[in-house]
Amino acid sequence: MRYFKIENFPVRALPYDKELRGEAKQKVMQNNVFYKVPKDQDKNSLTYEFIHQRFEKYGPVKSAKISINPDHSSRGFAFICYADEASTNKCLADPANNGLVFKFNPKDSRDIHTALVNNLYYKNIPKDMSEDKIRAMFSEFGTIKSLIVQQNELGKYGFVCYEDESQQNKNYGAECVNKAIGILNDKDLGNGQKLYVRYFLKKPQREQEKFQETIRYKNSKKRCNLYVKNFPASWTETELTNLFKTYGEIERVRLEKGFQNNTYAFVCFKKPDACSLAKQQLHGQTYDGKSLVINHYEIKEIRDLQLEEMKDKRDWEKYIQQTGGGLQWNQLTNQPNLSHIITQLLQLMQQQQGPNQEMRRQNQGDRRMPNNQRKPNQRPPMPQQQMMNPQMMPQARMPQQPGMPQQPMMNPQMMQQQQAMTTQQKYLNQSLALISAVQERNPYMKEQVGHLIFDYVQMIVGQEKAPKITGMLIELPVSQIKQYMSSFEALQQRVQEANQLLMSPNQQDNQE
Repeated sequence: MRYFKIENFPVRALPYDKELRGEAKQKVMQNNVFYKVPKDQDKNSLTYEFIHQRFEKYGPVKSAKISINPDHSSRGFAFICYADEASTNKCLADPANNGLVFKFNPKDSRDIHTALVNNLYYKNIPKDMSEDKIRAMFSEFGTIKSLIVQQNELGKYGFVCYEDESQQNKNYGAECVNKAIGILNDKDLGNGQKLYVRYFLKKPQREQEKFQETIRYKNSKKRCNLYVKNFPASWTETELTNLFKTYGEIERVRLEKGFQNNTYAFVCFKKPDACSLAKQQLHGQTYDGKSLVINHYEIKEIRDLQLEEMKDKRDWEKYIQQTGGGLQWNQLTNQPNLSHIITQLLQLMQQQQGPNQEMRRQNQGDRRMPNNQRKPNQRPPMPQQQMMNPQMMPQARMPQQPGMPQQPMMNPQMMQQQQAMTTQQKYLNQSLALISAVQERNPYMKEQVGHLIFDYVQMIVGQEKAPKITGMLIELPVSQIKQYMSSFEALQQRVQEANQLLMSPNQQDNQE
């Protein structure tokens, strides 16, 4: 089941490998290659069976990933991660892979590569290493235009700039920097730290990279980290360590003071199972009259975003309540997941309709029989309006959202009238019920509109292009969405415009 399908969609199931986790990806980054399907071949011919058959001959493959479009069709390229660097180099060195297989370059590195590629930054140089030795170490990879050496309490750091003396080769500096980074980064210089060599970054880029690394590190530790509060004020890090170390090895304990002089702490274990056990056993325990409160650590930046999202949602619900009945909502499209429930309910009612019709015919026959011809124990027939048939069953009530008026389900007569409508009438009837909900503040707007127009778009351009064109139409400004929702002809025009855009040569080149 490593590669299987669910409803004909490809699925991957890889064995757990700690080296493939986000915080450890630098260890296997150099073992990744990028493969692109030749232009004369079908993109959908790329399969996982083909990848393993072609690339495992160079060495063991840790993971493989085929890039797909939103409609699950292949984009024509894949990423292959080898277990070791030797296998990667062997794959790249094969002449049969020229023009098809490339060394994988992360997106952030590709952005950096476009500017200042002849500069690099280094740090963790021993304090006792002279500038001449540093220059000699970097000179092995090319001609140095400038070398800057600075020092702090951790050691020496600085910048190196390469340049071609003849000024003929524009890629000379970039090639020198790539060689230096590939060989010197993580090199052990004997000072207890490994040499750090990276592309030179401007200050905003460096701050962004440090922020991403911080979030990545915090995310890797959140299952091992506990937030502890409401313990005795006299406790120190020693008391906290003695309390928690019985459940597993502790990496660090940090005690902090809050704004209101309250004390709280973070306890970080080395293994997540020990962290979970400590929370389960100690949460709610009483010490000196105080009940411990223990929660898993939450990343502050992410928690702030979640709180902002919750605040925005509350403001939106308050806005809906204040508008009262001014907004006419289509409850089924506002809750797209309920459409599936309604479909199942109608199918069940249709399945029960056959037996109930037979019962109705028997009752009507009994009604025509004189009383003296009925069996002694036979009960008189129920009035027709009291019979339990699907059309007269009580209407199922769906969950009501705050501020939204209750809307009844369609009765059979309404359903028959709708079936007799033309396509234009059906579209106009459905869209007018939703158009008042097409507003910027509606968080479900795109989902609602897409759910409404998808079938009509598919009717116009076919199943293959419908997902892409529907996605294009729901990204239009609100004024234009309202325009094509007010007229089926306007929808047809928008669909044709989107279809022509997809078929334009520039768009085809971009897709290739």
